[in-house]
Amino acid sequence: MMDGIESTEFHAACINSWLSAWQLNLARSQDHGGGGRWRIWAKVAFAALDGAEQAGLPAWNANMSRFNLRALLITALGPGDDPLWDPGRLASDVLEALPLSLEQAAGWAEDWQSHSRDEILALRICKNLLASWN
Repeated sequence: MMDGIESTEFHAACINSWLSAWQLNLARSQDHGGGGRWRIWAKVAFAALDGAEQAGLPAWNANMSRFNLRALLITALGPGDDPLWDPGRLASDVLEALPLSLEQAAGWAEDWQSHSRDEILALRICKNLLASWN
């Protein structure tokens, strides 16, 4: 069995390998010469993010990337037959991924400085996830 340092290094290297695959396929999904294949490359990119998540990438981080790409392709290509490309489904997925309810986040945002570091992080995650939806 690996000690903590080797195990941590292994997981970081594994995450980085998956994120490299994400970046490559992300670029292909946005290649203007690719046309109709954009969504296919995006799904391959999403599979790489799934691998990175399984290796330890935080789900909110992976979701932010997924939601940004989905929003970009919905804007560029319009909705498709797959629910993945439905704007309403994207909105639902973003709201479901938030660590706080919208009401709770709005209340905490009023006096965010008085909250704990973890609560401020939750607010920041909300901000980042909601920004991907715009």
